[in-house]
Amino acid sequence: MSFREQEPTQTMTKRRIVFVCRHPVGESLRCARAVRKLEQVSLLGLCEAAPDARNVDVFDDLVIVEDIHDAGELLKAARKLMDKHGPLNRIVTAQETLLDASAQAAEALGAGGMEVSAVRRALDKSSLRSTLAQAKTTTARGRVITDNHQARCFSKEIGFPIVLKPLTGSGGLATWCIRTADQLKLALELMKPSPEQPVLAEDYLRGEELCIDTITVANEPRLYSLCCYRPSILAALENPAVQWSCIMPRDISGDHYREFIEQGLAAVRALSVGNAITHMEGFLLEEGGVSFTDATLRPAGARIGPMLGFAYDIDSYFAWARVAVDGCFDGPWDRKYAVGTIFLRGQGAGLVEHIDGFESTREQLGELLVEFRLPQIGAPKSATYTGDGYITLRHPETNVVEAALQLIAEQVRISYSQPAVAGTANLNDEQWSQRLLGANQQLNRPAWDTNDSTAILNEAG
Repeated sequence: MSFREQEPTQTMTKRRIVFVCRHPVGESLRCARAVRKLEQVSLLGLCEAAPDARNVDVFDDLVIVEDIHDAGELLKAARKLMDKHGPLNRIVTAQETLLDASAQAAEALGAGGMEVSAVRRALDKSSLRSTLAQAKTTTARGRVITDNHQARCFSKEIGFPIVLKPLTGSGGLATWCIRTADQLKLALELMKPSPEQPVLAEDYLRGEELCIDTITVANEPRLYSLCCYRPSILAALENPAVQWSCIMPRDISGDHYREFIEQGLAAVRALSVGNAITHMEGFLLEEGGVSFTDATLRPAGARIGPMLGFAYDIDSYFAWARVAVDGCFDGPWDRKYAVGTIFLRGQGAGLVEHIDGFESTREQLGELLVEFRLPQIGAPKSATYTGDGYITLRHPETNVVEAALQLIAEQVRISYSQPAVAGTANLNDEQWSQRLLGANQQLNRPAWDTNDSTAILNEAG
């Protein structure tokens, strides 16, 4: 369906940029608006729904697609835009699950965009492991398994715990820490590994989990940043009471991070991503050394993209648009601040009922507080480790940010309509299996990623 009629006299000389997203809300909407800010752009959209009335102006034209993840449907819809408006200059997306389909459409129509081969080198975990091995970048011991026997053999060789994940999973939601033979049996029954649907089994890594993000132009990283996860994503997934946090240290130049940075940059170069913002996750291992686990070619989730903007005092969405559409990097920039985000959630289930301790904590934080979104009263509890809301802080000194995040963790409490059962802070087998069955595309959008304005937002840049 056509969303808005083109004004021919105003768009003839403009670049026709197609932005692909599932729903034009939250982070997707902000990325779309950043593309629209670029010079000489007519922004065309491919989505499953139109923007709301407040954002009706974001696209010059829009085609609604029933299943945006279906590469055939996406290509057909892109052809509609091309037939109406002329050759498309570029097709872009900021959502991981849409990178492959968008790249396929771009290649089929001769439009600019990411190459399918580059997307698959990064997102297919088997291909990623192979590419990283060639770059002498360390990864966890692992094996692609296509049947239950291979999984059981791997668990015997490595010993529990092990990690199971689909070859193309996103956001940690389909990644599983398997600690017992019974859990392995249940996971295999639900995941059903086969030659058509292989699963990656890996060693369970112990240490400090972190990520490296880059702005890369013509395959060369032009900027890199680190963010530390407290605790690891798997630990946060296994304990729903943990208020997970991300910390972006101001100074990342010391020996502590050197090997991780060197191997991460070598991996990005080996992946030959072209022009992209990249995001790679891995560990500083307890026994020494580093190991990488995942990579993607889009702005990081879990508020890491916006945190980058706060650290450098830039518009991080516009920085993504510049590299994704224009192939340009506007830096270098000075890293002015340490930044931290804590994701609000608690024990229990059902609907959000109370938020306690925020106002008094807010007074204590003062100017450290740069952005927050509180859980919505009456909303269902989020299924993700990024919780029902978040609070973001920044300060020139990293230790000040770390102390403030600890203060929030101690003082801000979220209550739900169904209280936690004593002794069930960690997932039991029934909850574990339910989450495995529910780990789909829907869960990749956090509960707080909506159109609603944040209560505090410092406009960077």
